[in-house]
Amino acid sequence: MNDDFERFVRPVQARMVDCIWRIVRDAHETEDVVQESLVHIVARLDDVRRHPNPTALILRMCANKALDHVRSRTSRNNALDRLALVPEAVSSNPARDLAKAEDRRVILDFLRTIPEREAEAITLHALEELPYPDVAAAMGCAESTVRVLVGRARERFREAFRGNSNASTDQSVLNSNSIEP
Repeated sequence: MNDDFERFVRPVQARMVDCIWRIVRDAHETEDVVQESLVHIVARLDDVRRHPNPTALILRMCANKALDHVRSRTSRNNALDRLALVPEAVSSNPARDLAKAEDRRVILDFLRTIPEREAEAITLHALEELPYPDVAAAMGCAESTVRVLVGRARERFREAFRGNSNASTDQSVLNSNSIEP
């Protein structure tokens, strides 16, 4: 078994970390998923040894573990709560910092008002910066469904803030990359 690990797993460990990072997008969570993947791979070393492309099988196992992890963490409230806890960067312009904090609060409040699937899709895609295919895999649906959900969330956002007298919310948030395409 140790020989199989050295032969099949050790040479692709860096690629395993990269694969998981691209899906999970968090250093600490990536470490956890790498460990889970290694445990799973070691338990299936016989399958790896017999597979026609062991590297592909190992990377697929890693991707599946990472996607399972993303699925488990993407419930609406958990995603919004995590987003609310991310500290804001402090700049030398307190007025701008205050406007950003207000924009962030507005976005979080808005996400709590729209349908759960739309909030999940826009949070994963626009705020956590996952590409559409990864969001689709995390949500267990087609990429086209994710695109529709994100589009609906963006349209609801535009409608919710159309004509709002708050210039910061109307301009900065509406035009920011966090919601707009």
